Amino acid sequence: MTAMQDVRMHGASNRFLIHFGKGDVQQLLSQLNGADGLLLVEEDKEVDAMMRIFNADGSEAKQCGNGMRCVALHLHKSKLVSSNTVMIRTLSGISKCIVREPSNEVAVTMCAPSTETISISPFPELTLVDLGNVNAVLWVEEDPLIARAAMGEQIATHKEFTDGMNVHFARRDGAQYATCASYERGVGNTHASGTGGAAVFVGSGAQGPFYVSSVGGTLTYAYNESGEIVMAGPASYD
Repeated sequence: MTAMQDVRMHGASNRFLIHFGKGDVQQLLSQLNGADGLLLVEEDKEVDAMMRIFNADGSEAKQCGNGMRCVALHLHKSKLVSSNTVMIRTLSGISKCIVREPSNEVAVTMCAPSTETISISPFPELTLVDLGNVNAVLWVEEDPLIARAAMGEQIATHKEFTDGMNVHFARRDGAQYATCASYERGVGNTHASGTGGAAVFVGSGAQGPFYVSSVGGTLTYAYNESGEIVMAGPASYD
């Protein structure tokens, strides 16, 4: 794995620099060139790979759904994993990724979520969804992009959240549809968020399939028989 070259990929326009093996995080972050984050992919004794996630500001995240789809697809296409089932560990646990190579899509099994509702002045009520990392969902009636511009940074950096917060502004567009705009901790505005879409799905109360659209594209969510979230969507090379 350490002999593999760095690649640039995106999941629904959420862009990453992917480095294989150990590396100097700060040096690699200086090479992002506009990417949202850095993914370090290392060997793991129990599963196919360990993926560490660093935001553009250098802070480390526990989970990244869009990034995981990219890593799973590349490991399969590179023949490092012969099966279309790729097991990847992050700081939030182990996820099963099913690669659908003909369509460059990947389905990722995420953890079973937990939720709580909070109020922080002066903002509307937020739903917090823990998916290995915590995401906040604020439901709006206007264009989510407008809501994000007005409140995204203020909520993400609110004193209530000592480590910052991923915030997703969601508008319900139908029984099984929502539109979302995301402001992510350590990054800022992003074109999409895989875990953010999962949080929107959980907050919607729907059972799936549920479709969350953002500037970068549409991701699909459902629960499996164990109550875990299965996210499906594209992965592409930059």
